[in-house]
Amino acid sequence: MLKKLLVVFGFISLILGIIGTLLPVMPTIPFLFVAYFCFSRGSDKFKEWYLQSKFHKKYLKALAFYRSVPLIYKILYVIGVLCFFIALGTVYYFFYERIMGFLFGIFR
Repeated sequence: MLKKLLVVFGFISLILGIIGTLLPVMPTIPFLFVAYFCFSRGSDKFKEWYLQSKFHKKYLKALAFYRSVPLIYKILYVIGVLCFFIALGTVYYFFYERIMGFLFGIFR
């Protein structure tokens, strides 16, 4: 029963990781780590399938090879997060009145 539950959690985490590749708000790598953990504990068949998948090869192969995240990936991750927050702050700064007017108009 626990192994089936781990496989289900693995697929949920994999789906969230895929969504995280498309949305800048959600992280990708932590969900893929959780998926790998769940598949490795839940089923050898799904573990092997996951190791051969495109997502594992693209995002986690360097981690498996180097046993840590390479510095360039850390730098790119930090730059991406900073760009996201700068863009969010810019939208907030320039469009605060419009956003709040829109929200208050909806909830009245």
